Amino acid sequence: MEQVFNAIWAAITLQALVMVSLGVFAGITVGAIPGLTSVMAIAVLVPFSFFMTPINGIPFLLGIHKGALFGGSIPSVLINTPGTAAAAATSFDGYPLAQKGEAKSAIQMALYSSTLGDSFSDIVLIVAAFPLAAVALLFGPTEFFALMVMGLTIISAVTGSSVLKGLLSMLIGILIGLIGQDIISGAERFTFGIGNIMDGVGTVPMLIGLFAVSEVLIQSEKKLSELSTPPETAHLKGGRSLDLKELVNVKWTIMRSSFIGTAVGAIPGTGAAIATFISYALAKRGAKRPEEFGKGSYEGIAAAEAANSAVAGADLIPTLAFGIPGSASAAILMGAFMAQGLRPGPNLFQEHAATMYGIFTLLLLGNPIMLLQGKLLTPLFARIVTIRQSLLVPIILLFCVVGGFIYQNSIEDVKLALFFGLVGYGLRKLNFPLAPLVIAYILTASAEESMKQALVLSDGDFFVFLTRPISAFFIFLSVALLGMAVWKRPWADN
Repeated sequence: MEQVFNAIWAAITLQALVMVSLGVFAGITVGAIPGLTSVMAIAVLVPFSFFMTPINGIPFLLGIHKGALFGGSIPSVLINTPGTAAAAATSFDGYPLAQKGEAKSAIQMALYSSTLGDSFSDIVLIVAAFPLAAVALLFGPTEFFALMVMGLTIISAVTGSSVLKGLLSMLIGILIGLIGQDIISGAERFTFGIGNIMDGVGTVPMLIGLFAVSEVLIQSEKKLSELSTPPETAHLKGGRSLDLKELVNVKWTIMRSSFIGTAVGAIPGTGAAIATFISYALAKRGAKRPEEFGKGSYEGIAAAEAANSAVAGADLIPTLAFGIPGSASAAILMGAFMAQGLRPGPNLFQEHAATMYGIFTLLLLGNPIMLLQGKLLTPLFARIVTIRQSLLVPIILLFCVVGGFIYQNSIEDVKLALFFGLVGYGLRKLNFPLAPLVIAYILTASAEESMKQALVLSDGDFFVFLTRPISAFFIFLSVALLGMAVWKRPWADN
């Protein structure tokens, strides 16, 4: 216990708190800009975290993740344009309130609900991660391979509007993950004589390309008039602050929505958008005045934002405990952990317990920091909503180039980022989800290693995955979930 307190105390430094604050500020800023997401922000800023210690760099990225989920509510309220997909339900009631001159109180309700939901999921993460990691230590390579198969199946089946496109996206990710040297024989695979990918495709350049460069290309498609015209926004001046009684009135809604967001977020492939709409629907069904939903209900905002932000901590549960990222954001964060020498999985808490206690402490402190920034800087964030896209596009592209270069001080990585930008652009235009690709890429090396270890131990018997009870259960569940997804949704886009 003394070791725990020492680790926590060592983590609370001025430098660490500043980095968390900068991360939260960057996240809210990105979330407040319509069309930009936390995934893109984390991907672009990941390389800068490599120059920091783990106790500074990781909380910086986690702060971005936190802040962006709340930041998406600001344009939802002010201009009826969600900054993130997860904030779409917030606009249902936030914008009608803004039209009534209550934009300030609507954003404050979103802020308080987001902070409480995020805090709840962080506590669950801290309580659950260590015991789950201890259980995972009992798994062998056979069980780990089957678990990864199940995770990939869930993510591919539920992400996007087409099961087929989700599976194809996963396949592309696996193929990218196989580029480089065989982990057993050392033989080159799919390198085509390109020297800088002999050790595999660089994670950071690929992520920057898929999420950031592709976003630049998407935004560049807009007409110059659209890029140069700032959106009309509701004014915060003169609006009233949220009354404490109004917050107390929705306490049960916030608690229920926090639980829903945490439960849904802990399931790989679900994400904040699903949690938000489930929570909103249940809140409306159980409300005393359901007719107010969609016309300016503070309860509707509370339900959406508490569930939305509760996913921030929850999707790290499978990531840290099992090494299986639950979302695209979690996959990028997992890559950041690995770059810092912290490999997510059951051994993480044994080998780096002190560091993880410090990171969890800063994760919790990020919530009051977000609350303080939201209270004091809301007018600034509201002005960010009006920034012209024509100014943002070249700035984002500059960060992409710089981030790609500083990864290994190589211009080849910049070329790689631009290449994957074209790949991401093409996939997005064809409505392919990117999350299965990224997560499959991240998991391919571990899955291949576990599979080959299992085959070596079983003398090459592939049926070993079906004869061991735990792995057989995971495989059966994977097949069942895929079958249900195909039954519920068509192979083609809806």
